Amino acid sequence: MIVDTLNHLLGNEAAFGEKLKRGLQFLRDTDFTGLAAGRHSVNEELFYFVNEYETKAAGECFWEAHRVNLDVHYILEGTERIGYSAIERLQVTEEYNPEKDAVFLSGELQSAVVAGPGDVVICYPQDGHMTGIEAGTTEAVRKIVLKIKL
Repeated sequence: MIVDTLNHLLGNEAAFGEKLKRGLQFLRDTDFTGLAAGRHSVNEELFYFVNEYETKAAGECFWEAHRVNLDVHYILEGTERIGYSAIERLQVTEEYNPEKDAVFLSGELQSAVVAGPGDVVICYPQDGHMTGIEAGTTEAVRKIVLKIKL
């Protein structure tokens, strides 16, 4: 898992592979204002979701991980906590579904980061993650979840 601001990550592009570099540049160069919530296609290796939701208690959220796509969470509005755990520390509750590119998991929330506008959280296949957790209080979040095919 990588946690930083988009501006810092773009300043270190040489540290990333070409796909992630193109994904970060896409986030920088795209105006997401007014886009409807839901899935949006870019090309064969990139698509994204505009997600809008209210944060909630960790007990109401769920763990997931992916195998085919890298998850790049880019916060546009609001603040949320995003839980992290190596997948081998979690228990599978729903086997991997290739159509959703997701495995659902359960386990204790031990580590989390707080992400607000301009922050990016990158989740690799080994990163179990739990999103939408309130960071002190319930808050509306609008974010982009960019999917980069590995």
